[in-house]
Amino acid sequence: MAFKNNLLVCTPLECETAGEMLSSMKRAETEGADLTELRLDSLSFSHNSEVEKLIKQRTLPSIVSFRYLT
Repeated sequence: MAFKNNLLVCTPLECETAGEMLSSMKRAETEGADLTELRLDSLSFSHNSEVEKLIKQRTLPSIVSFRYLT
């Protein structure tokens, strides 16, 4: 992680599939992101193992969130 004037750049990722999220993460990394927010509420997944696989395959430190909207 590269600190830029004591700040980190976090890119939120909202994708429909884990594959899209991994691709978006790689793009965010090349564009200078230090970490990502994995928005699980945007993903379409059928089993928790898909989320576990995504977390294991990530290329950047990440915040995992699920924003429940009413």
